[in-house]
Amino acid sequence: MLFTVKKVLGGLLMPLPAFILMLIAGFVLLRGGWKVLGRSLCLVAVIGLYLSSIAPVAYLVSKPLEYAYPPYNDQPVDAVIVLGGYHRSDSRVPITSLLSSTSMVRLSEGVRILKANPNAYLCLSGYGGTDEISNAEAMSRVAQQMGVAEYRIVLQASPQDTRGEARKWSQALAGQKVALVTSAMHLPRAMQLFSEFGMTPLPAPTNFRSGAPDLSYWKNWIPNSYALHTVTAAWHEYLGSAWAHLQSHESKGV
Repeated sequence: MLFTVKKVLGGLLMPLPAFILMLIAGFVLLRGGWKVLGRSLCLVAVIGLYLSSIAPVAYLVSKPLEYAYPPYNDQPVDAVIVLGGYHRSDSRVPITSLLSSTSMVRLSEGVRILKANPNAYLCLSGYGGTDEISNAEAMSRVAQQMGVAEYRIVLQASPQDTRGEARKWSQALAGQKVALVTSAMHLPRAMQLFSEFGMTPLPAPTNFRSGAPDLSYWKNWIPNSYALHTVTAAWHEYLGSAWAHLQSHESKGV
């Protein structure tokens, strides 16, 4: 129940739904006679939507997250952890389309690191949600198609979020040297949570989304869905880190 509530509240706090709700509230206030407050809310909502949908702002908010850690640099490891993303089972599409683009990029980086460590294990995690198989199992099937032997794959199919993944892997891989593969934007929060459970993995960021835009190019100032998606992903990570920090303090009785 708490997991569902967290997801719903988190979804409502994302830029697009938050500013749309603010715009609706502004119109309601205008119709109710609260003209100054209504106009102010509408103006803030419109400006907020615009800023959240342009490339310069997307780069500004995502850069501190994505470049917080250097890429994996061929350090030896005992295990390669690839954090779960999203997948969808569909018999009409090839297995290469089983995973979302995010999960596919994460898995590809994990397999690359695995090949540099012939004795290491590929550790995949993530639950299934409403799908018939878990995300861990989905990634395992694709990994095997990419040439990874099944005996080198370890699954954790029950964790529903990054905290759950950190808890499970800290128990299963205690004392081992591991690389932690996830999206660059997600890595700071993941490292924070793994550290909380006593692990110090080697960071292996991938799936970079941001790049310094040319501020003189007029198209970078036109709203677009990719910039909005990037800002949304970054905001999700900032909120997630704050929530993880709060949970950490509560568990320590602070």
